[in-house]
Amino acid sequence: MAMSKRLRRGLRLGAVVLAVPILVVGVHLGIAAWNDPNEPLPPTQPGRGDASRGSSAAPAEVVTVAPVLAEAESQLCALVRRAAATGRRIAIAGARHSMGGHTMLDDAIVVDTTPLAHVRIDAAARTVTAGAGASWRAIVPRLQREGLAVKVMQSNDDFTIGGSLAVNCHGWQQGLPPIASTVRSLRVVTAGGEVVVCTRDNEHRELFRHVLGGYGLFGIVTEATLEVVDDAYLVAKRTMTRPETYLETFQEQTADRSVGMTYGRISVSPLSFLESASVNVLRAVPADGRPSAGRVAEADTLARLVFRGTAGSSFGKLVRDWGESWLGQTPGGWRSELQSEPVARFTNRDPGWVDLLHESFVPMPRLAEFVAAIRPMFAASGVDLLNLTVRDVQPDLDTALPYARVPVFGVVMLFHVERTDEASARVTALTRAVIDAALDVGGTYYLTYRNDATVAQFERGYPQAAAFFAAKRRLDPQTVFANRWFVKYARP
Repeated sequence: MAMSKRLRRGLRLGAVVLAVPILVVGVHLGIAAWNDPNEPLPPTQPGRGDASRGSSAAPAEVVTVAPVLAEAESQLCALVRRAAATGRRIAIAGARHSMGGHTMLDDAIVVDTTPLAHVRIDAAARTVTAGAGASWRAIVPRLQREGLAVKVMQSNDDFTIGGSLAVNCHGWQQGLPPIASTVRSLRVVTAGGEVVVCTRDNEHRELFRHVLGGYGLFGIVTEATLEVVDDAYLVAKRTMTRPETYLETFQEQTADRSVGMTYGRISVSPLSFLESASVNVLRAVPADGRPSAGRVAEADTLARLVFRGTAGSSFGKLVRDWGESWLGQTPGGWRSELQSEPVARFTNRDPGWVDLLHESFVPMPRLAEFVAAIRPMFAASGVDLLNLTVRDVQPDLDTALPYARVPVFGVVMLFHVERTDEASARVTALTRAVIDAALDVGGTYYLTYRNDATVAQFERGYPQAAAFFAAKRRLDPQTVFANRWFVKYARP
């Protein structure tokens, strides 16, 4: 039967209705591709800048460690003794993704640990032993081949073991404390120029507690042994909620033991700004017939364009929100593959702009109160918020300066900021207001990012600070190890 004119007209109209938004989105992504430089920005040099390119320093000397453990430890012991004898300070650098001057100090000796990158797997003991300069990018594939995966790490693999331990990182791993909880032992070059092996139970347990999460102020980690877990195939499930009901949804969705990883998103779309949220849970399922692990995730051009297209664009944020609503945020996969994503997949490449991170930690029952408090701050600040992720962290019982003293949600915020003094000042003002909001609900903030917090905010957020710096004076009486963060907040 011939198609009626009315039906043909309706189909043509429907095609136009569908084609218009697809065309508009296509034009938007084309503009994002045009504006996105093809090549990453050149890396900064150890001691002279961090990965964000947001700060710089002028070290007196940069020392690259030997790639062999025994040689590196002998070299570093001599270096520490020389620094103590001449009154020099030592700062320690790895991949340099911390943003608060933790890896630099003017007129200091900067130690580049990256050549110390050996990796040993003990599958029977379910441990990995690695040099401080080894990156997760090198470790994860080695574990994959043994059917293993990292227990706790950041959500990206660009970082070094030493740096991850220095900031006591955490990530998507569900129901776990930070990485310090997975450390079996550390080899450390002390302020006295000696090598000691630290565990949480031996005679060097005080050093163990202060090196982990100690931002390079108590010694130079040369090697660490960490617990790992079995690799598992994880399938993602996304549940929509609101900040007001986030905790309830999170608890419902993570109640069973099959949950391996989880993270949340709070919307930055202009139509639902900080009012809509999702809980994304990745559960282990039988791996029969699944592609075996053994690859590192490759860059996804479309995902990058969708994300970078949100910078400075309300429409771009809508596009991303719509896309994630229809397609989800991650399909899941092997745990080890999900841990293989590089920062470079989404990082800024425009030299006139910088992406800056801030993370607040809030007690789980007070997340909604915190989000409600910061919502009007962004409207007043003019700062472009690209992303807001929520992660759960269990209490940290291992370090001297813990950020998770009760079960907390880590609220990770990514700002896109022009490289001007005015824009930087706006971020500082906003960050201080956000920190106050976290402190007001009994939380704190992550020390890993820019030193925007006042000294008073730091001392309020970290009541253990006085004891931490007292231990610093005891374990490093000549202040051999120092950095910009220490200079600001210890007020030596």
